[in-house]
Amino acid sequence: MKIKEIKIPEQFGSLYVCPVPERSRKSEHETAHALLKSAVQKYAESRQIQVSEQNLVLDYLEYQKPYFRHYPEIYFNLSHCTGLAVCLLSGRECGVDAESVREMRPAVVRRVFSPEEQQLLSESAEPDKLFTKIWTLKESYVKAIGRGIGFPMQEVSFSFEADTVLCSRKDADFCQIPYEDYTISVCVLRSGVQP
Repeated sequence: MKIKEIKIPEQFGSLYVCPVPERSRKSEHETAHALLKSAVQKYAESRQIQVSEQNLVLDYLEYQKPYFRHYPEIYFNLSHCTGLAVCLLSGRECGVDAESVREMRPAVVRRVFSPEEQQLLSESAEPDKLFTKIWTLKESYVKAIGRGIGFPMQEVSFSFEADTVLCSRKDADFCQIPYEDYTISVCVLRSGVQP
């Protein structure tokens, strides 16, 4: 497995990626979980946390968000898409989403994008690229709070100021990383602030 660590601001944790060898959902899922096992060892070593592979047991919170039963101080989230698996490890609740540029889907925009985001899309010279950037940010947020796409996504709205991600919610921090043909969005929750 060819793992690469992607540089992100330190407060977000550590981000690892690896290519997915086969183009199937099963291969993407298996690669992401293999990446997690390798990445958590690297993450723990860099932070001088002793982890034992046999103790890397997953349990699940409400809405099926996974966590390490024996290492609750190590938060993680996975994402996979065609050709890429991504793993985020952090000292805070976190979420990550990765996608290659997706075609803007008007029905999705009407259902999950805020009026402000819809306005940004209507004014964009590259609406598909902007759609993907906003979609992955929304996904990273709902994964961080552990709710998944059942969360009313119009309640979280994004905009951009140069390379800075601006969000209507004050309970999380975000960054976005272009990687090859992918957009990777990272979210970490702020301590003591309820979603």
